[in-house]
Amino acid sequence: MPIHLGPMNRRQFLVRTSAAVAGLSCMRFGVAAGSDQELTFAFLSDTHVAANSDLIARDVNMTANLHRSVSEILALKDRPAGVLFNGDCVYLKGLPEDYAQFAKCIQPLVDAGYPLHMTMGNHDAREPFYDAISGSRPKAPLVESRHVSVIETPLANLFLLDTLTKTNVVTGEVGEEQLNWLAKPLDAHSDKPAIVMAHHTPQFTPPEEGKVWGGIKDTAAFIELLASKPQVKAYVFGHSHVWSQKQHGSLQLINLPANAYVFSPKQPNGWVLATLRPNGIHFQLRAFDRNHPSHLETFKVDWSAA
Repeated sequence: MPIHLGPMNRRQFLVRTSAAVAGLSCMRFGVAAGSDQELTFAFLSDTHVAANSDLIARDVNMTANLHRSVSEILALKDRPAGVLFNGDCVYLKGLPEDYAQFAKCIQPLVDAGYPLHMTMGNHDAREPFYDAISGSRPKAPLVESRHVSVIETPLANLFLLDTLTKTNVVTGEVGEEQLNWLAKPLDAHSDKPAIVMAHHTPQFTPPEEGKVWGGIKDTAAFIELLASKPQVKAYVFGHSHVWSQKQHGSLQLINLPANAYVFSPKQPNGWVLATLRPNGIHFQLRAFDRNHPSHLETFKVDWSAA
């Protein structure tokens, strides 16, 4: 299951997270009075934080970017219900010291009492993560060697998956065991719209012979499953460092921007506010470059249309 963290001090976060995460497979959120039936989460993807806080990649200081995102989230007038980190939390090889720096960066969110949720990307590593943040290892994983979980809200349910196959290998995969698991909670929570989230991009066309899969290797089976469940309205992912919205049949594909560096100078980096409403979900980009044409751009998923 993904890591779910509640408020604690830094020493507790680094040394004994078990009180916050042990045995947790489902989190439930209510809608605050006077909220007009809205529930907002902050989504960050591809933070790529390294042990060296001064490290720069592609002209970007990844640690500084995450610090900025945390400050902006804390400064919001309306407090989000939680913060979701969608994979590639750390830089390249998922080293323990990278996770220690990542933990330091997000400590203000922990201190402020935000529930935090983290999934695994291809630059993450489960064992170093468990070793660096003691107590985070699930005692009874819902899917063996995977981080999967469900976030329940009154407006929609979020299903967090794990597409990490091997650290620092670009290919992602859901896998038969995780697909079989996913079908069951989707059926059990069919009364509300569902948002499915994992790190890797869907890849509908196999790579050329001799090339590796850059996205989800079992995209066909994965998307077939999602499409077979009418309550599933969107798949949210990162990995490609692109901010975009596309449609595949009835399914909306929401690509989160990188919090760290971009691969194309035309792409924005930053983070996203995802606001659940009775009739849908809105994803609003908070670009670091306030003059970028996509800053504050909103992608909408309408429950009735999706």
